[in-house]
Amino acid sequence: MFRLSYNANGLRNLTIERAIEEVAEAGYDGIELSLHPRHIDPFDFTGDHATVVRKALERAGLEACCLAAGADNLLSEERFEPSLVHPTGEGRARRVGLLKRAVRIADELGVPLINFATGKRKPEVAAEEAHRLLVDGIHQVLDGTDSDVVLCMEPEPEFFIDTNAGVAALAAELGSERFALAQDLGHCNVVEGDYLASVGRHLPLTRVIQVEDIKNRVHYHEIPGDGDLDFTEFFRILRRGGFDGHVSVELYNHVDTYRHALRRSREVLTAAAAASSGQD
Repeated sequence: MFRLSYNANGLRNLTIERAIEEVAEAGYDGIELSLHPRHIDPFDFTGDHATVVRKALERAGLEACCLAAGADNLLSEERFEPSLVHPTGEGRARRVGLLKRAVRIADELGVPLINFATGKRKPEVAAEEAHRLLVDGIHQVLDGTDSDVVLCMEPEPEFFIDTNAGVAALAAELGSERFALAQDLGHCNVVEGDYLASVGRHLPLTRVIQVEDIKNRVHYHEIPGDGDLDFTEFFRILRRGGFDGHVSVELYNHVDTYRHALRRSREVLTAAAAASSGQD
């Protein structure tokens, strides 16, 4: 049975301790932590910080299901740059270094997964070259970290890999037990023709699924219930496929109304999950 979590990037105006408390008070099973200067600064994270987070999770009774490493401004003012497919070796090395830091932080916190993406391919980088650079960068992270933390790639609209099938093909090429898929239901709807079929087809490779609602296939994260997505059918697919990971609500653009977003999301999603059980 799936477990419901909430991504802390939607609570980034709060301290990390208060964000954990809010997620627990809203009735969630877990939290998806996020690299962000206000919460977990990857360049200033110490053992003392890890102790604070672990104790807050213990007090709240929450599981930290994943560490999201995809915030847009972690490395520069240019959004999501430099990426794993950046034109310069220096840029790619900075992204690889960030992912290695994310793995070490996840280990310190006892988090089993990190979530990351490819970044955008710039025009001066040919697709074949971008693929080679991407594979090389992921190998550097896998080979450069002595850890059981699994790297979960999230397809992102307008990024070099933007579909579940693209991540699946990369996983087959890499052949590593430490590389998996982080689906995003809204991204599937934006990019893929039959988003629900894609969800089901790629469940065996999936370790975590982010959700938000989407209107008219426009990439803007809506609160569940405010868009077009069929959450009842989504949960039916998860149940039939035996998915027992976390479904993590990601509403980074609803920071100012976070309590409404927390509670409304849980109400809509738990109702859809309950309704899905009667569809067989």
